[in-house]
Amino acid sequence: MNFEGNTAIVYGAGGGMGLNIANDLLAAGCDVSLADLKPQPNAISTGPGKAQYFQGDVTDEAFVADVTSSTVSRSKGLDHLVNATGVLWFDRDRSVVDIDMDLWDRVIDINLRSFALTTRHGVPAMRDSGGGSMVHIASIDALRGDDKPQDAYGVSKAAILRLSKSLAIQFAADGVRSNTILPGPVRSPMQARWEASE
Repeated sequence: MNFEGNTAIVYGAGGGMGLNIANDLLAAGCDVSLADLKPQPNAISTGPGKAQYFQGDVTDEAFVADVTSSTVSRSKGLDHLVNATGVLWFDRDRSVVDIDMDLWDRVIDINLRSFALTTRHGVPAMRDSGGGSMVHIASIDALRGDDKPQDAYGVSKAAILRLSKSLAIQFAADGVRSNTILPGPVRSPMQARWEASE
Protein backbone atom coordinates (compact mmCIF):
# COMPACT_ATOMS: atom_id res chain seq x y z
CA MET A 1 0.00 0.00 0.00
CA ASN A 2 1.04 3.58 -0.61
CA PHE A 3 0.80 5.97 2.34
CA GLU A 4 2.74 8.81 0.71
CA GLY A 5 1.59 12.18 1.97
CA ASN A 6 -0.14 10.64 5.00
CA THR A 7 0.66 11.22 8.65
CA ALA A 8 0.33 8.71 11.50
CA ILE A 9 0.90 8.52 15.23
CA VAL A 10 1.87 5.10 16.59
CA TYR A 11 1.75 4.71 20.36
CA GLY A 12 3.64 1.81 21.90
CA ALA A 13 6.25 2.16 19.15
CA GLY A 14 9.29 1.48 21.32
CA GLY A 15 9.35 -2.19 20.29
CA GLY A 16 7.28 -5.21 19.33
CA MET A 17 4.17 -4.77 17.20
CA GLY A 18 4.10 -1.00 17.54
CA LEU A 19 7.61 -0.58 16.15
CA ASN A 20 6.92 -3.02 13.30
CA ILE A 21 3.74 -1.17 12.36
CA ALA A 22 5.53 2.19 12.44
CA ASN A 23 8.34 0.84 10.26
CA ASP A 24 5.87 -0.57 7.71
CA LEU A 25 4.15 2.82 7.52
CA LEU A 26 7.48 4.63 7.12
CA ALA A 27 8.51 2.23 4.36
CA ALA A 28 5.21 2.96 2.60
CA GLY A 29 5.94 6.70 2.60
CA CYS A 30 3.92 7.75 5.65
CA ASP A 31 5.32 10.36 8.05
CA VAL A 32 5.14 8.78 11.51
CA SER A 33 5.30 10.09 15.06
CA LEU A 34 6.41 7.20 17.26
CA ALA A 35 5.66 7.44 20.99
CA ASP A 36 6.62 5.22 23.91
CA LEU A 37 7.89 5.30 27.48
CA LYS A 38 11.00 3.44 26.34
CA PRO A 39 14.01 5.26 24.84
CA GLN A 40 14.12 5.55 21.06
CA PRO A 41 14.98 2.17 19.51
CA ASN A 42 17.78 1.82 16.98
CA ALA A 43 15.60 -0.13 14.56
CA ILE A 44 13.46 2.73 13.21
CA SER A 45 13.12 2.59 9.42
CA THR A 46 14.89 5.22 7.33
CA GLY A 47 11.77 5.83 5.30
CA PRO A 48 11.00 7.20 2.74
CA GLY A 49 8.51 8.52 5.33
CA LYS A 50 9.87 10.84 8.02
CA ALA A 51 10.04 9.63 11.62
CA GLN A 52 9.86 11.64 14.82
CA TYR A 53 10.19 9.94 18.23
CA PHE A 54 8.53 11.11 21.44
CA GLN A 55 9.57 9.52 24.72
CA GLY A 56 7.02 9.83 27.50
CA ASP A 57 4.17 8.33 29.48
CA VAL A 58 1.07 7.67 27.38
CA THR A 59 -1.06 7.70 30.55
CA ASP A 60 -0.12 11.39 30.95
CA GLU A 61 -2.63 13.54 29.07
CA ALA A 62 -0.18 16.43 28.69
CA PHE A 63 2.26 14.12 26.89
CA VAL A 64 -0.43 12.79 24.54
CA ALA A 65 -1.65 16.33 23.83
CA ASP A 66 1.92 17.37 22.97
CA VAL A 67 2.47 14.40 20.63
CA THR A 68 -0.79 15.17 18.84
CA SER A 69 -0.31 18.93 18.52
CA SER A 70 3.35 18.59 17.46
CA THR A 71 2.42 16.03 14.82
CA VAL A 72 -0.46 18.09 13.45
CA SER A 73 1.57 21.31 13.31
CA ARG A 74 4.49 19.55 11.59
CA SER A 75 2.37 17.71 9.02
CA LYS A 76 -0.74 19.90 8.81
CA GLY A 77 -3.05 17.08 9.85
CA LEU A 78 -3.47 13.51 11.11
CA ASP A 79 -4.62 10.59 8.97
CA HIS A 80 -3.89 7.50 11.07
CA LEU A 81 -3.69 6.58 14.75
CA VAL A 82 -2.35 3.26 16.02
CA ASN A 83 -2.76 2.24 19.66
CA ALA A 84 -0.25 -0.51 20.42
CA THR A 85 0.55 0.48 24.01
CA GLY A 86 0.07 -2.37 26.44
CA VAL A 87 1.52 -4.43 29.27
CA LEU A 88 1.03 -8.02 30.34
CA TRP A 89 2.67 -8.73 33.67
CA PHE A 90 2.12 -12.47 33.42
CA ASP A 91 4.07 -13.17 36.61
CA ARG A 92 1.80 -10.92 38.73
CA ASP A 93 -1.48 -10.54 36.81
CA ARG A 94 -3.85 -13.23 38.02
CA SER A 95 -7.46 -13.84 39.02
CA VAL A 96 -9.34 -10.78 40.26
CA VAL A 97 -9.84 -12.79 43.46
CA ASP A 98 -6.09 -12.81 44.14
CA ILE A 99 -4.54 -9.88 42.31
CA ASP A 100 -2.97 -6.92 44.09
CA MET A 101 -5.40 -4.10 43.31
CA ASP A 102 -2.62 -1.56 42.83
CA LEU A 103 -1.33 -3.78 40.02
CA TRP A 104 -4.88 -4.07 38.63
CA ASP A 105 -5.16 -0.27 38.56
CA ARG A 106 -1.78 0.12 36.85
CA VAL A 107 -2.59 -2.39 34.08
CA ILE A 108 -5.94 -0.70 33.44
CA ASP A 109 -4.18 2.67 33.45
CA ILE A 110 -1.55 1.65 30.89
CA ASN A 111 -3.75 -0.48 28.63
CA LEU A 112 -7.04 1.42 28.77
CA ARG A 113 -6.47 4.98 30.01
CA SER A 114 -3.76 5.43 27.37
CA PHE A 115 -6.25 4.33 24.71
CA ALA A 116 -8.84 6.79 26.01
CA LEU A 117 -6.33 9.66 25.97
CA THR A 118 -4.91 8.96 22.52
CA THR A 119 -8.36 8.78 20.96
CA ARG A 120 -9.56 11.79 22.97
CA HIS A 121 -6.87 13.87 21.25
CA GLY A 122 -6.53 11.95 18.01
CA VAL A 123 -10.17 11.91 16.90
CA PRO A 124 -10.58 15.72 16.80
CA ALA A 125 -7.30 16.02 14.86
CA MET A 126 -8.47 13.46 12.29
CA ARG A 127 -11.90 15.04 12.09
CA ASP A 128 -10.28 18.41 11.37
CA SER A 129 -8.19 16.71 8.66
CA GLY A 130 -11.29 15.42 6.88
CA GLY A 131 -11.28 11.91 8.34
CA GLY A 132 -8.88 9.15 9.22
CA SER A 133 -8.36 5.63 10.45
CA MET A 134 -7.65 4.28 13.91
CA VAL A 135 -6.33 0.79 14.59
CA HIS A 136 -6.20 -0.49 18.16
CA ILE A 137 -4.29 -3.59 19.27
CA ALA A 138 -6.37 -5.61 21.73
CA SER A 139 -6.00 -9.39 22.21
CA ILE A 140 -7.84 -12.65 21.67
CA ASP A 141 -7.94 -12.63 25.49
CA ALA A 142 -10.72 -10.03 25.16
CA LEU A 143 -13.08 -12.80 24.04
CA ARG A 144 -12.28 -15.66 26.38
CA GLY A 145 -11.27 -16.66 29.87
CA ASP A 146 -8.19 -18.64 30.81
CA ASP A 147 -7.25 -21.40 33.23
CA LYS A 148 -4.17 -19.26 33.99
CA PRO A 149 -6.06 -15.99 34.34
CA GLN A 150 -4.58 -12.58 33.69
CA ASP A 151 -7.78 -10.78 34.51
CA ALA A 152 -6.55 -7.18 34.50
CA TYR A 153 -5.03 -7.65 31.03
CA GLY A 154 -8.09 -9.45 29.64
CA VAL A 155 -10.55 -6.89 31.01
CA SER A 156 -8.50 -3.97 29.65
CA LYS A 157 -8.41 -5.54 26.18
CA ALA A 158 -12.15 -6.30 26.23
CA ALA A 159 -12.81 -2.66 27.12
CA ILE A 160 -10.72 -1.53 24.13
CA LEU A 161 -12.89 -3.66 21.84
CA ARG A 162 -16.07 -2.12 23.25
CA LEU A 163 -14.83 1.47 23.11
CA SER A 164 -13.52 1.04 19.57
CA LYS A 165 -16.97 -0.09 18.41
CA SER A 166 -18.54 2.93 20.08
CA LEU A 167 -16.03 5.31 18.45
CA ALA A 168 -16.69 3.76 15.03
CA ILE A 169 -20.40 4.54 15.38
CA GLN A 170 -19.92 8.00 16.90
CA PHE A 171 -17.55 9.34 14.25
CA ALA A 172 -18.50 7.47 11.07
CA ALA A 173 -20.23 10.56 9.70
CA ASP A 174 -16.95 12.48 10.14
CA GLY A 175 -15.02 9.92 8.10
CA VAL A 176 -13.12 8.62 11.14
CA ARG A 177 -12.89 4.82 11.24
CA SER A 178 -12.09 2.74 14.32
CA ASN A 179 -11.04 -0.92 14.12
CA THR A 180 -9.54 -3.37 16.57
CA ILE A 181 -7.12 -6.24 15.97
CA LEU A 182 -7.29 -9.19 18.37
CA PRO A 183 -4.03 -11.10 17.90
CA GLY A 184 -3.13 -14.35 19.58
CA PRO A 185 0.48 -14.99 20.59
CA VAL A 186 2.90 -12.82 18.59
CA ARG A 187 6.66 -13.28 18.51
CA SER A 188 7.72 -10.18 20.47
CA PRO A 189 9.83 -9.27 23.51
CA MET A 190 6.70 -9.49 25.70
CA GLN A 191 5.89 -12.98 24.39
CA ALA A 192 9.50 -14.08 24.86
CA ARG A 193 9.36 -13.06 28.53
CA TRP A 194 6.14 -15.03 28.97
CA GLU A 195 7.62 -18.16 27.35
CA ALA A 196 10.75 -17.90 29.51
CA SER A 197 8.58 -17.89 32.64
CA GLU A 198 6.71 -21.09 31.73
